[in-house]
Amino acid sequence: MEIEPWREQICDQMHGISNIDSLPDSLQTLSHLLSTHPTGCSLTVFCEDFSAARRYFISGSYEELLYKLLEKMADIELMSKVGKLISQFFVKGIADISFEVLCAGLSEKYGLLTNETCVNYLTQLVSTNQISQIMNSKCSTDTYMFNGEHNSLVQALASLPDRVANRLGRNVPETLRRDAYYSVLYRDILSGLQYCKERVEKASLCSVVFLSQLIGKLCLDGLGMKLWPVLLANIMVSHDFLISRVFHKVVVGIELKALDATITPLLRCIHHHQDVSALLGNTIIDTKRLEHLLLDKLLLQKYYTTEDVPKLLHNIIGYIASSPTRIHFYYSLFSRLLSVWSDSSSIRHTSFDQHMYISKAIVICAAFLQTGEENWRGTIMRTLMNGLQNHLSSSDSSVRQAGMAVAELVSEKINPKLEAKLKFEYDEMGIYDELKAVMTLPTAPCVGAYQSSQTVDNNGLPKRTREASDLDSDDDLQPIGQFEDKARPKEKAPAYVGDCMQGLMDEENPERVETCLKSACKLIRMNSAMTMEVAVEFTKILTHMGCTLAINNYMYYRQQSLVSLLVVSPVSVANYLCREFSSRNYNVRQRLDMLDALAVAAMELSNPVSDKEKTSLPLVVDMASLNVQDESEEPNWKRVVEERIKSKTRRFASASAPTPQGSANKFAAVAGHFFFPLLAASQVGLGEHSPLSEDSILLVQYLYTLGKVMGSAQFCPLAPRMALELMDLLWMFRGSAEPSVRKAAVFCIAMTVLAIPPSVMLDDRYHMTDTVEYLRLLMERDADPELQEMASKVLSFLQHQLSLGLQEASKQS
Repeated sequence: MEIEPWREQICDQMHGISNIDSLPDSLQTLSHLLSTHPTGCSLTVFCEDFSAARRYFISGSYEELLYKLLEKMADIELMSKVGKLISQFFVKGIADISFEVLCAGLSEKYGLLTNETCVNYLTQLVSTNQISQIMNSKCSTDTYMFNGEHNSLVQALASLPDRVANRLGRNVPETLRRDAYYSVLYRDILSGLQYCKERVEKASLCSVVFLSQLIGKLCLDGLGMKLWPVLLANIMVSHDFLISRVFHKVVVGIELKALDATITPLLRCIHHHQDVSALLGNTIIDTKRLEHLLLDKLLLQKYYTTEDVPKLLHNIIGYIASSPTRIHFYYSLFSRLLSVWSDSSSIRHTSFDQHMYISKAIVICAAFLQTGEENWRGTIMRTLMNGLQNHLSSSDSSVRQAGMAVAELVSEKINPKLEAKLKFEYDEMGIYDELKAVMTLPTAPCVGAYQSSQTVDNNGLPKRTREASDLDSDDDLQPIGQFEDKARPKEKAPAYVGDCMQGLMDEENPERVETCLKSACKLIRMNSAMTMEVAVEFTKILTHMGCTLAINNYMYYRQQSLVSLLVVSPVSVANYLCREFSSRNYNVRQRLDMLDALAVAAMELSNPVSDKEKTSLPLVVDMASLNVQDESEEPNWKRVVEERIKSKTRRFASASAPTPQGSANKFAAVAGHFFFPLLAASQVGLGEHSPLSEDSILLVQYLYTLGKVMGSAQFCPLAPRMALELMDLLWMFRGSAEPSVRKAAVFCIAMTVLAIPPSVMLDDRYHMTDTVEYLRLLMERDADPELQEMASKVLSFLQHQLSLGLQEASKQS
């Protein structure tokens, strides 16, 4: 079988797309098939059967070509050469296919450069009325582009602003922002309805399935209250039977899953029940889902407290009461509403707002009541009197007044000729007046109400009518020299760790930095799995933050965030902080923060209490008197009061305390990553540009941190080795002229004695003997009395531990 020349040419050019050298020529050749008429084609091979060649290209190769071009958008050099040719296939091609492919390109796998190019092409499609062409093509049934399945295209059209914002953040073009884009989309939906009306006038086939699916999706996304006023204002005012009929087909063709989200705002926007009948017809008879929505869900299961409640109830009840074919729904609804209203259990267990909602529905039903059906009126009166008795028995005065008002208004409407009418005295007339007001029915469709709502101008943007008296008003002018003292909107707390990191780097927005800094600690601990992947990068941001913003408790929140990172990802963050501590380009404040974070995280990881009993650890301990403490931190008054009460309470007997439950020391597995890299910093610090030799405060804090890490590693497998290394380090600082350095050295000795078992001390007699002699020397000859007292206490503790070790050794022997 011989292949047509144009088919062979298309296949060859599609193969040439993959080759960069032949790409420009292939695109130039295939671009001739984008025009709708053969006059725009200069190639003879296509002109022989242009319609068949174009149909084959569009149906079989066009979408594949767009996806191939999508993958090449990230090549900047290639786009500079053939960018104009590529844009023709997306902007001047088949709008619906191009729109879907471009929306698919707004994903992470294509990269930010491709995303921005796709947004540029989408902006051109929206600005050149290509969405209107999509509507027209999908409403035509005699074109090869028609497809009964529109889910992906409907999803793309309805969610385009959100997709663009997810990829570009705040850098969204004005055309694709929500208000501007949806205004254009509403205009194009109207254009699609008008196109269907024109096809009906010409006796041509058309389909409104796509319009129904799109409107249903928009209403599911919560846009019903903005969409329906625009559509109703341009359709109900026209008094055109054909377009009203097309609109009816669109409404009744809404998918069942979107019926609730679509019909409810429609009923709240329509101004007369006759318009509801024109749009819905007798659909309630054929669609059980609509019957359940109107007669059960909106009246008995849900309730509303908004100002448009009377209009909603008038539309529902007037719709079923205004037609002989639907009148049986009205009688059934009236009986069910009265049964629920009069039930004593319902009165007790429903809120007053819902009870008032049902009461309004009942009086509106009574307002639509017509003459006849005397037996049915008697049943209604018996149910009404039974309900009145139950309402009068209620202890709530509002319920009693609602029951009296409903009984008085409904009985007067059912039996207007009776001389003995129900008449009650009310403490307050508010409820009675409210129920009586909703009984007033609109006499005719309010065309002016639709005209006063939003309409669409020639540019597709919403416009509002203005009163003539407002044209010369200068109320909106602001006097010179007067400024409104408006509170700046609060920044929303970040929901993800990545957003928090970006917010901390946004120095131009101090409010965002403050919000992210206060939320960082909680986010890090709640999203531990995600934090572990970016823990080092997060630590870099926090350590390089300067105290340039006036943020309350800035040091506290920053320190707590660093501690949280160390707790969540101890190995990587501890190694990074220990390495950075001895590097250049850090000031003393930053190095002190690194040491404080390492010390507090080590104590938190070694704390054996459960998560429920964990409280926030202080940033300092008693002996670390040189640590910087946040001035704004207040003492725990509740704990202070409880301790005072406990100390002054005399107890003759008390329950035995529960046996404490042990828990694993989480610091044992990571103690080496905290200690040895930090210890190595002292060797680096002995050089010419040592941060430890330049500042004695930093040296003291460094020794205290090593002591705290040592104390946190109590009875860990690495504790003996850590103790030996620390004792060797202390040789360099025992004879320091600074008393604070000698105090820090004594603190480290105390933590070493505390961390290792007594039996291990006996194995290292050399270090222990030397340490005892050093402590005795300090106790007898040091000029600082406080240091003498510290040395005396540590020496006593050391001798006690050595005696315990000797006792254990004698028992074993």
